Amino acid sequence: MGHGQVEQAVADAGPLIHLHEVGQIDLLNLFKVLYIPGAVWAESANRINSPPLNLNNIRHHTLAASDVDHFIQTHSLSNLHVGERESLCLCNQLDIPILLTDDLAVREAARRLCVRPVGSLGIVVRGHKEGVLTYSEAEKSLIALYEESSLFVTQTIVEIAIEQLA
Repeated sequence: MGHGQVEQAVADAGPLIHLHEVGQIDLLNLFKVLYIPGAVWAESANRINSPPLNLNNIRHHTLAASDVDHFIQTHSLSNLHVGERESLCLCNQLDIPILLTDDLAVREAARRLCVRPVGSLGIVVRGHKEGVLTYSEAEKSLIALYEESSLFVTQTIVEIAIEQLA
C-alpha cells in the first residue's frame, strides 16, 4: 500500500476481528471503500459490532453461491472456508487488487490470483506511515496483536513489523 488513502479493498474476517480485539478497527478507514462479503460479515459481525463500528466505508456484498462455486472450482480453492472463498471471488468479480487477510493459505491463494494480501500487522504499519498512529501507538498495537488478540503470529514477524515502523 502506498501513501494516502487506498481506494478499495476486500476484507476477510481475520483483520476485522483482530484489529477490533486490540481497539484498532478504525484503521480500516485507511480504505476509501471496504467490501465485505456476506459470509465474512456473518462470521465477524457479532464480534466486531460492539461497540458499534465507526466505519462509513463498508459495502456489504452478497454473492451468488453458483458464482462462488464456479470460481472456487476454476481456481482449485476448495480447501478454503466459505468467507475466504467469497473474499477471493469478490476481489475477482470487482477487480479489486487488495485483500485484507491474516490466513496464510488465503494469502498464498491471493498471490496466485494476482491479488495483494495485507494483514492486520500491515494495516497497523500503514496506519503509522499515514500519521494515524504514533510510533508508540503502532508498536503497542503490533505487540497487542501478538499478545492479546486471537491472531496467530510469531514474535519474529511482529519484530519485523515493528522494524517497518521506522
